[in-house]
Amino acid sequence: MGTINLKLFSLLLLLSALVPNFVVAQEAVTLSISPTLYDMSAEPGQSWSGSLKIVNVNPFDLTVYAEVVNFEQRGETGEARFIPILDAERDGSTMAEWFTVPTGAIVVPREQSYEIPITVHFPLGASPGGHYAAILVGTKPIRAEDGQAKLQTAQMVTSLFFARIAGDVNESGTIREFTTTKGLLGTPEATFTLRFENKGNVHLQPRGDIVITNMWGEERGVIPINQYTDYGKVLPESTRNYSFTWKGDWSIADIGRYTAVATLGYGEEEKQFSSSKTYFWVLPIMLLLGVFFGLALFFGLLTWLVRMYVRHMLTMAGIGIEDFESVRERAQSKTSVRQKPALHAPLEAGILDLTKRMQASVSLLSRLRELLQFVMQYRYFFLGVILIIGFVLALIWYIQNANTEHRAYEVTYIESGDATSTPVSSEEILYNELKAKQETPSASLTSSTTVHIVNRSGVPGTGADARLMIEGAGYNVASLAADFDQIQERTVIVSSSALYTDAIALSKLLSNAPVSLSDEAEHADTVTIYIGSDMSL
Repeated sequence: MGTINLKLFSLLLLLSALVPNFVVAQEAVTLSISPTLYDMSAEPGQSWSGSLKIVNVNPFDLTVYAEVVNFEQRGETGEARFIPILDAERDGSTMAEWFTVPTGAIVVPREQSYEIPITVHFPLGASPGGHYAAILVGTKPIRAEDGQAKLQTAQMVTSLFFARIAGDVNESGTIREFTTTKGLLGTPEATFTLRFENKGNVHLQPRGDIVITNMWGEERGVIPINQYTDYGKVLPESTRNYSFTWKGDWSIADIGRYTAVATLGYGEEEKQFSSSKTYFWVLPIMLLLGVFFGLALFFGLLTWLVRMYVRHMLTMAGIGIEDFESVRERAQSKTSVRQKPALHAPLEAGILDLTKRMQASVSLLSRLRELLQFVMQYRYFFLGVILIIGFVLALIWYIQNANTEHRAYEVTYIESGDATSTPVSSEEILYNELKAKQETPSASLTSSTTVHIVNRSGVPGTGADARLMIEGAGYNVASLAADFDQIQERTVIVSSSALYTDAIALSKLLSNAPVSLSDEAEHADTVTIYIGSDMSL
């Protein structure tokens, strides 16, 4: 049951679609309704009975009125248009006409609730497919002026009704468009637009996800779509626009082409699926220019070092560079068997030189001295080897990081063009999946202590498991995040001295995790748990 603080403004006919909306008055009035959504199936000729619970938590009696209206989808961003029924238009074809609700004023006593009885009779001639209505409960009724119904300035809450009438039902939908707003990004942060079209005659609720992978095929994000909500439905012969932003952890190893695949399932008669794919690039231009410049410098320096080393070895062999070039040209001009110049390879000559030095040395100190002189004499060779080893190690690091399975990310669901919504972390998404699979209901709160959880185990879902365990013990978990840039082995609990008792209780719950006391402002009234890899074992 949601609670709505009501302030004065004119009730608009355009309200947010498929979610309860509220109109509030200037007075300090609070009103709530439950449930806010009904989704029902029926045969023509059947009847359904139920109730709406109105809760008045105010210190005074509240007079409300219940009105039934039809609604239809308007636009693609989830808005709806409420349509009052005029007496002159009543022909029994719309869902609002099938309702029976109390008329006139309803008095809800202070700090009490009231059950509004509801009956819906589906006529024998009701057309198959979807039908939609809403009950508006407000402090003023709909009034008629000049043959038109008008919604007055009022405090109002809404309950939506979706009905599915059996018969020739057509469930047909498709992903009409799936794109990113930008194809080239400097950081891993993309905004997706997904438009789902309902071509049938009954409402659909597409459920699925968007899976994002990097150019190596490693998963970098999963955006659930309508998986944990009863809202987000698409009405017949309309298109619904879903928008999301995805923000991944930055790593130079993840530059390149990304693939995003959207897969949605829908339908009650028969499960159907629609899929679409889009691509985008994450290329930090300035960083890439620096990398390319560094690679060019590396190979240029390596080439110069090889040339200097060869010149040095030729000089030691008593051969001038001009003589060596002429010998090489004569060898290359022969088409039968290519002859090699009569001299040792530079590497072989260096090994022979080092052997002679070691044999001529009689003490350990002299051998170390000769070895140091050898390194200085062949410094170009050793510098080249160091550069090659560094390049190979950097390449190995890049491949390992690009193929890392676990990366934290955030998802923001944009409603009606509003991008100010709170981001949802990857750990919270996994938590919602685990909670949806739970068969037992959540435990009631037994502690007023607020807990924050940060997953530093390096394994997605470890923080989600810990949250379920902590909530099961009666604690309120205010936030859950992942920080895979700071992997730690041991779980640590950070708390203020005032919350030491709760910290110890949580420590026992988490395999006696160590407790660190901190009286800094950020830990004054909360307990922060940093989940380590020991919790993922």
